[in-house]
Amino acid sequence: MQLKQINRILVQFSPYTGNARSAREFITRITSRKAQESNADCKIETRVRVKGEPFVEIEYENKQVARIDTGELTIQQILEQKLKAAGFGAGDKLESAWQQHFGKETDSVGQVQFIPRQT
Repeated sequence: MQLKQINRILVQFSPYTGNARSAREFITRITSRKAQESNADCKIETRVRVKGEPFVEIEYENKQVARIDTGELTIQQILEQKLKAAGFGAGDKLESAWQQHFGKETDSVGQVQFIPRQT
């Protein structure tokens, strides 16, 4: 996973709910050695909460912030939304060994919300 063009990533989830699996998988991918080598300056923050919906918030180099609600999404869908927000084509297929192992390949769903940065 590449972290180029990203300044900051915030991942929030509750370990007590069943819908945090994709957020935890996303944390595993962004903290891998390969991802860290792609952008050593990217700040990664994890918030573990007792309550609340899981989400990923990504701040790009152009100061645009994308928030992805991950509760109903798979890791594949989160990565597709990340690429769309970064300006890559929607037709690019991402490979996920985890999903292929469990046979959970699905079409993309969900929306990316852009939050204007307050200055």
